[in-house]
Amino acid sequence: MASTERHEQDMRQKAARALRGGVRDPIEMLRLQCLARGAAGIKGLGRAFRIMDDDGNKKLDLNEFRKGISDYGLVLEEEEIRDTFALIDVDHSGAISFDEFLKHRYYLR
Repeated sequence: MASTERHEQDMRQKAARALRGGVRDPIEMLRLQCLARGAAGIKGLGRAFRIMDDDGNKKLDLNEFRKGISDYGLVLEEEEIRDTFALIDVDHSGAISFDEFLKHRYYLR
């Protein structure tokens, strides 16, 4: 196994263990779920974002975000979903751009 593959496998396993450990911060849960699914890099995150973006407008509205959270296996209360959405939607446009999604994926823990 190549070093890169081994590193990615280690990250997936660590993320899965952390998720089982009872993480409650919604953004951290989303970050770990992305890692657990192998979305460690920008390419993987782009794929996750595109999967959530049902209408293809390159932005996530609250409904797409809610569905994406659920599809990723995260169980959050409605209030947690709304609060997390508002936190990521830095420009308060009512939609999350890929840039906003990416920044919070890497900088908030």
